[in-house]
Amino acid sequence: MIPLSIGFIGPGKVGVSLARYFSYKNIEISGFYGHNPKSLKEACNLTNSTIFLDLKNLITESNIIVITTPDDTISEINKQISKYNLTGKSIFHTSGSLSSDILSSAENSGASIYSIHPMFAFSNKFTDLEKLNNIYFSVEGKNVDSNSDIIKFMNSLGNKYFIRDSNSSAKYHLANVIVSNLALSLFNIGIEYLQDLGLSEKDSFEALYPLILGNIENIKNKGFNLSLTGPVSRGDISPVEKHLSVLKDKDIEIYKNLSMNLLNLKAKREFGNNEDSFVKLLNSSEKFGKIYKILGGIE
Repeated sequence: MIPLSIGFIGPGKVGVSLARYFSYKNIEISGFYGHNPKSLKEACNLTNSTIFLDLKNLITESNIIVITTPDDTISEINKQISKYNLTGKSIFHTSGSLSSDILSSAENSGASIYSIHPMFAFSNKFTDLEKLNNIYFSVEGKNVDSNSDIIKFMNSLGNKYFIRDSNSSAKYHLANVIVSNLALSLFNIGIEYLQDLGLSEKDSFEALYPLILGNIENIKNKGFNLSLTGPVSRGDISPVEKHLSVLKDKDIEIYKNLSMNLLNLKAKREFGNNEDSFVKLLNSSEKFGKIYKILGGIE
């Protein structure tokens, strides 16, 4: 078997973090190709690999080529690499929102193409490698059986992964964005209300951090339904009415929609995951029917 060597197109925070991690897992990094000389030099210094100024040389020296550029440039890179003979090469991009089909020209030039997305928020090039041991990857492509080079590569990493089909990209990426980017926005909204009381952003976050962390741990250990707390799950009408009285206009619909989902989770906890569980909850107690109306529901 030819020794595995991985080359990267795109010396940014995702590419460098993954290259560092793969190297940490004793996988050879051939080097990086990119247009920013400073970033290219830094990436190769951090990974003890080669600077490639010629795309053809990167392809020649690599069994697997990883595209870690912004989504908008992947199509153009696909055109560039497809000019070369890619027989026997595996090529994947790391975008969660795009399928492997965007690399179809590379496939026509002989490559096996994939979308492999690390389920992690990379904020810089110096990601703690120990943390990456626990992340999941999603794998999408035509040739993902146990004998394919890319699956052998994934198995060598030791990370958990799952395989998805090419039509799943939008829904898959949405799931990631909701729990990452949109959750960040939600935390920011909550912190703004403490800032209104005179706390700094830093103090507000530190005050709420144990609550955030405890909630995540509860969900991990007990699941969503058994982690429910708060006035909506208890049917406490007065706190919900008070919340609505002080909410900023821009936050009212967010509060109502998320609270309505909590009411639905409460119904599933009490009456099972059935079509009529929500109706049963509303009929079980006048207080839940009242909260439903307050949140904008219609009896």
